[in-house]
Amino acid sequence: MTQNHEAPTLTHTWVMRVPLFIPLCPETQAALDRAIHVRPYGKGQSIILEGHRPSGLCMVVSGLVRIYRMTEGGRVHVHHYVRPYAPFNMIAALDGRPNPTSAEAVIDSQIGWLPRSALIELMGRDADLMLACLRLLALQNRELMARLDDIGFRTVPSRLARLLLHRGGFETEVNIPLDTLSQDEIAAVLGTSREVLGRALRQLYDMGLVRREGRRYVIIDRAGLEKLADQ
Repeated sequence: MTQNHEAPTLTHTWVMRVPLFIPLCPETQAALDRAIHVRPYGKGQSIILEGHRPSGLCMVVSGLVRIYRMTEGGRVHVHHYVRPYAPFNMIAALDGRPNPTSAEAVIDSQIGWLPRSALIELMGRDADLMLACLRLLALQNRELMARLDDIGFRTVPSRLARLLLHRGGFETEVNIPLDTLSQDEIAAVLGTSREVLGRALRQLYDMGLVRREGRRYVIIDRAGLEKLADQ
C-alpha cells in the first residue's frame, strides 16, 4: 500500500485515537473509517454474547464496557474493563469462531463496529495492520497468563492486594477506581464470591494494610501490601 503523510479526512475522527490504528498509513485509516459504524448502548445492555457468532471487531468510542464470562452456575467472572478507543473481541473477529466472552455497557456507551470481512481484507492489504493486531493479541495473551497465575497460585487476599496495587494482570483495571465497583463486581474481577472477598477485606483491615473511607479503599501500609501481593 502506498505510504504518505497526509492526514485523511475521517467521518469518525476518533478512529485516529484507537491505539491499534495509530501506526497505520492514511489510506488504511480512511478505509477503516468507511467500514466502521457506531451504535449506542444503554447502561447494562449487552454488546456481544459468549458463544454467539462474531459480527466483527468492537471499539469503545465512549463510555465503559465490562468483558466477562459466566459459569454454568451463573457466577460472573470479569476479565477486564474497556475504556474509550480500546478494541475488544479481537480473537473472534480474526478466527470467525464464537465469541469467547460477553461484553456489556457499564454506563451509556457508544461502540464502533468493524465488520470481520473488512478487517480481514485490510489486514491482507496492509502488513502494518496485521502486525498491530498480532501485537495486541500477544499483549492480551500475556495479561491472560498473569491473571491465570493469580487465580491458580494465589490466595484471594493476595489477589486482592495485587488488585489494589494494580499488579499481576490487573494493570487494565488501573483506570477503574474500586470505589465505583460494588463488592459483587470486585469479587467477579478476582474470580471469587462476595463472601470470600468480604473475609479477605477484613484480613487486610485487621493487618493494618488498608482502611475504608466511605467507598474508597486507602492503602495505609504499601510495603506490607506488596509483601502480601507476592505471597
